[in-house]
Formats: sequence, structure tokens, C-alpha cells
Amino acid sequence: MAAENNGKSTAQGRERLIIALDFDSREEALALVELLGERVGIYKVGYQLFMREGMVFVKELVELGKKVFLDLKMGDIDRTIAAALRAVPEGVEFVTINGGKATVAAAKEGRGERDRPLVLSLTFLSSLNQDDLRALMMNEDLELDEYIRVFTRRSIEAGCDGVVASGESIREIRREFGNQLVIVAPGIRPEGESRNDHKRALTPTIAIEYGADYLVVGRPVTQAQNSLEVVDNLIDEVSRAVADKQG
Repeated sequence: MAAENNGKSTAQGRERLIIALDFDSREEALALVELLGERVGIYKVGYQLFMREGMVFVKELVELGKKVFLDLKMGDIDRTIAAALRAVPEGVEFVTINGGKATVAAAKEGRGERDRPLVLSLTFLSSLNQDDLRALMMNEDLELDEYIRVFTRRSIEAGCDGVVASGESIREIRREFGNQLVIVAPGIRPEGESRNDHKRALTPTIAIEYGADYLVVGRPVTQAQNSLEVVDNLIDEVSRAVADKQG
């Protein structure tokens, strides 16, 4: 059945799409949220907007009925991480951390008895590739796929709910670890769009095919002349991909 005629897959298409609010002000961000209306239910708030508007803005999004992906890549001493998670309001769906087993444990301790936010570990930035990994690790023999595989295994063992992953690593993670974790894919680009600074960008269709649960889209929407049209096309593409994957 075509996705356009399948209400369930269309709904899943909407639920899987995350729009990155990479703006300098609350006013710009809320203008897009208002424009997109019920089409989008999850928004990513990262450093750019959070440093200007803070948790007050995150709570405002929640009060508007939106879920939030709080992408701050938190890494600090255990006590600080636990305290930070206790301060995260209801309605925040995901948070990203940057640390090992102790950091994950502290985050989950701070979350307490709640099942949200899901704690996500960042595998490797989508703006980096194999050459960058070797330069950062000073190891000419280190393969990106192996690095991400080991990192993901350790994240699962540490208790992470999921990972942020890009490119073909999504397929490898899903193949090896199955449904043990949620995969969020950043840097998604519609066919023909510029990759900007994402070296391992994917189209929505390929990301879903590889096994991504959620897709993060920023500039193709926020810098579009017609953001509504772009989002509608994204929802259609994701919905078709979901329907095809489900058979």
C-alpha cells in the first residue's frame, strides 16, 4: 500500500522527523515552529540556541506540546551530570552525553524513575570521516567502522538507550546490535541538497533503509524558501521508506 494511503506509516513518518532549531534567537525558532504546526512534533535544541535562550526556551517548546532533543553532548564529573539530568523537564525526549560508563550511569541516576529522556551517546560527528578519525587518534590503522562498532558495544554495556550515528555506520550498528538501541541520524539531506559540512550525510530513504529510528534535518528546512513544502516532502519520503521497510 502506498504511504500516502497508509495513515499509520504517514504518522510514523512525522514521528521520526526531528527539525534542528539552529537559530540565534527564540523569535526565529518559534516562527518556524508556528509555521510547521502539527507537521513536526520533535525539535532539536543545540548549543547555538541553548546558549542564548536556555532551559526556559526548552520548557516553552514543551508547553507548546513539542518533544525536545536536547543536544548538548554533556560530559562532566558524575555529580554534575546527575544534577543536570534531574533538571531536565518532562517533554525532553533525548539528551546526548559525551563520556564513558560512569557518565552514562550518572545520567540515568539523575533521570531517576522516569523513562525519558533517552540517554544517547555520540558515536562520531557526521562532519568527520575516516581521515579525521586517524588524525584525532593518531593511528593510521584505525578503521572508522571498527571504532564505531566498539564504541557502540561499550555504550550498550554502559546502559545507553541509544546512539547518534551517521552514514553507513547506521547499517553496521543495526546489523550487529539489532534492536538493542535507538539510532538517531543527524545531517539528513534530501536528494540533490548540499551536504554542507556533513561528510557522511544520507538521504531520508537510505537512513531508514539502514535502520535509523529518527532523522535530524536542519538547514534544508531552516534555510529553505518554502519550509512547509520541504517538510511535507520529507514526511512523504520518510513515510514511503517506513512503509517499504515494513513490507
